[in-house]
Amino acid sequence: MTRFITLAFVIVAICVPVNANTQAAEAEDGWICLFDGKSLDGWKQLGGEAKYTVEDGEIVGTSVPNTSNSFLRTEKMYGDFILELEFKVHPELNSGIQIRSHSLPDYRNGRVHGYQVEIDASDRGWSGGIYDESRRGWLNSLEQNAAARYAFKQNQWNHFRIQAIGDSIKTWLNGVPAADLVDSMTQTGFIALQVHGVGDREDPVWVRWRNIRIKDLGTSTWKPLFDGKSLDGWAALPGGQWTVDDGVIRGTSPASEGRHGMLLSNEQFRDFTARIVYRANRGNSGFYFRVDRVDGPVAVHGFQAEIDAANDAGGLYETGGRAWVAQPSAELVKRCFKPGEWNEMTVSAHGRRIVVQVNGTKTADLANDPGRLEGFFGLQLHGGQEMDVEFKSIELLESEADRTADDVEPADESTADTPVVPEGAEVKKLADGFRFTEGPAQGPDGKIYFSDIPNEHINIFDPESGEVTVFREESGKANGLIFAPSGALYACEGGARRLTRQFDDEITVLAEDYEGKRLNSPNDLVMDGKGGIYFTDPRYGNRDDMEMEVEGVYFLPRRDKLARVIDDLVRPNGLILSLDNRTLYVADNGAKTIWAYDVQPDGTLAGGRKVAEMDLDAPGGGDGMTIDQRGNIYCAGQGHIWIWDPQGKVLAKIATPEGPANCTFGGPDGKTLYITARQGFYCVQLNVAGGR
Repeated sequence: MTRFITLAFVIVAICVPVNANTQAAEAEDGWICLFDGKSLDGWKQLGGEAKYTVEDGEIVGTSVPNTSNSFLRTEKMYGDFILELEFKVHPELNSGIQIRSHSLPDYRNGRVHGYQVEIDASDRGWSGGIYDESRRGWLNSLEQNAAARYAFKQNQWNHFRIQAIGDSIKTWLNGVPAADLVDSMTQTGFIALQVHGVGDREDPVWVRWRNIRIKDLGTSTWKPLFDGKSLDGWAALPGGQWTVDDGVIRGTSPASEGRHGMLLSNEQFRDFTARIVYRANRGNSGFYFRVDRVDGPVAVHGFQAEIDAANDAGGLYETGGRAWVAQPSAELVKRCFKPGEWNEMTVSAHGRRIVVQVNGTKTADLANDPGRLEGFFGLQLHGGQEMDVEFKSIELLESEADRTADDVEPADESTADTPVVPEGAEVKKLADGFRFTEGPAQGPDGKIYFSDIPNEHINIFDPESGEVTVFREESGKANGLIFAPSGALYACEGGARRLTRQFDDEITVLAEDYEGKRLNSPNDLVMDGKGGIYFTDPRYGNRDDMEMEVEGVYFLPRRDKLARVIDDLVRPNGLILSLDNRTLYVADNGAKTIWAYDVQPDGTLAGGRKVAEMDLDAPGGGDGMTIDQRGNIYCAGQGHIWIWDPQGKVLAKIATPEGPANCTFGGPDGKTLYITARQGFYCVQLNVAGGR
């Protein structure tokens, strides 16, 4: 298994107050320091009883046993802003930065709630993700953002940039884009530094913050498009009837009416965030946006955020175009929609990103929609149905700040038309003299770690010096290796027949048996983006002491027991996840094939299908695997590194001087493919970077 880790560097602006006697001092370009480096002036503690002190110009939060989550909050409230700070955290403590948060007497007895930018030192590595503290849970994890997960630096200072403008909240960890959340539930609140509760743990753990500064960008506010009295600003098209009763727009239409009754805005809109409070009593309705008027019974063509008395609430439909663009499941609708009651739906359309939420639950999210960018708003009465729908309010979120003015987006380095392998690419030997090399993985230091199985060594190759040193002896004949975002090293110890985790000098056995029988010989592994591990368990060589009936693939969740997820392959060996972690690719060495499986939310697999086949007449089959940023699949075997596109089309085959066993990406630009092959260790420069 392989893992590509993005190494990011960021220039940190030092926050030096002009007047140390004030809570914060103005700096150039509108930046204000929130911490004077000497005291906790301007802050107060809420929640639990963790200790907050000032040491060496840093705020230090230290855990205490048997207390709830603790928060050190700003006395001032903030709306739209850019916040920057540095943090360093104990490897065993969970923490975070609260933004737009509150502590209200009528909400769970004053419990702190609101958006939290996660500080996660665990193997999962979700630092920079966004959690809704004491409210809705995870809103934007980093499950599908490997670059951000691996940007975290254990036991070092890390830098956060947090940008909140309107319903857009974005984060960067050490210069790497992390979360990109669209959510309009809360527009103002305090900022707070969290120390998570640690139960009855007696020995203290800590988190430190420094250089805390903010650029205040004002506050976004909701502005009505409906005055509560009339239909001023709107025009009714033929079909159905629209009235205003008791401050509510009501639309009705009999089933005999074949036309779609539309109430259209007089103005056209491009980028916006709209909030609609509605009650669907009977029939199918919708909030239309970016629409054009057309002749005929449907009246308009464009997007519709679904409003229905029973089905599909919050889905996206394109009338006169693609039909359903995002149709929510019945389970999701049941969870978020309140039949017969007032519901709140928000529609955010900025550029090609469109997000719909119903009562605070996301029902649609188009990241890069190729469709319409401008048009009218509309409220619909579906033709041919008995219709009765009410709208209490229609509002737009207006911001003083340009939500893209201070945005920081990754550079577009797309090279989709460039061949993966450069013409004349040379496979270079970097080191030799080993007995059987395997399991290359890039470490948090940028060096490449790899196994020498018979010698029971895990070695380190330093790209700068070209030297190889021994990292670990008595490795249990380790094969596949992988580093977690925390810096912990996972190893498939084939000889010891176990899966282990090493952090510093401590080695923990994670799995060595299944249902009372010893594993065969763990071979290769991949992390799922949530802290879970998939690994293969074939057996090569002597099979006399095998206790298992099958050579399978296993899944070890972050906080659950080991499960066998594949049991019908001949001899599974290498494996890799797709860039979005939704497809697991497995090389069946015994059948010379590559299989793909759909990853379910609980980590189980479905839909096993053969996507590629190696040379059936050549000796050997597929071994270690990796993936590039285009989603192309790499597999060592039969004297080559095979490269397929995600559909299984062969793109290239790289011949190697010795039979290759595995490969991984690394190097400063991520485009160096490192290859383990029998007695040697090799590399080749490619035109595409590794995907993880």
